[in-house]
Amino acid sequence: MALHQLKYPYRQFILPVVKKLTFINPDFISAVAFFVALLTGYAFYKGSACSCWYLWIVLLIVARMTLNTMDGVLAIERGDDKKVHGKMVNALPDRYADLFVLSGIVLSPICNDIIGLCALCTVVLVSYSGMLGKALGVSWQGHGPLDKVERLFLYIIISLAQWWGYRTGAPTVHISGFEFSYVELGMILFIVLGQITVIRRTLGMKKEVDENPDMEW
Repeated sequence: MALHQLKYPYRQFILPVVKKLTFINPDFISAVAFFVALLTGYAFYKGSACSCWYLWIVLLIVARMTLNTMDGVLAIERGDDKKVHGKMVNALPDRYADLFVLSGIVLSPICNDIIGLCALCTVVLVSYSGMLGKALGVSWQGHGPLDKVERLFLYIIISLAQWWGYRTGAPTVHISGFEFSYVELGMILFIVLGQITVIRRTLGMKKEVDENPDMEW
């Protein structure tokens, strides 16, 4: 089962709680999730100063995933899930949130600037390639392997690995004569998986366009 499919059983898990919160506007939940993302970026930036920040990142990521799930379930329960306004408020801040988290990593002393910047640009391209399908008139491209849920889980793994590295006195690893922090290795993985994702989404769009040769942009 792909990681993004885990949201469906999780939705059922939190549904009883969400049903009691239908008086809350989903946009408010989105705003809280955005604030959590800002804290996550800050925690990545401060991580090298104290390893405990990486444990906070894990909690913040779980909180963001929960809030994002609550946002969607709440919109469904209130009948707001078909409104364009809600989709816009949900999607655009999420892109900003991704940038803030990755900016915290790029600015972190334990991440090479070029590696971090390439990872940030790759995630932007992943998001763009997903939405480009709608602009072309085909389906939203959700191909992985670096979809949003996968990114969030990778953040958790990266944070736990870096925390453990500091705790054991080995915050970096040596590979073929080069020294990398676990955060840098995570960003390299982002770059590789992200480019694969962009290629898969591009091929998905091409397939749909080829099946509808008279389609106009």
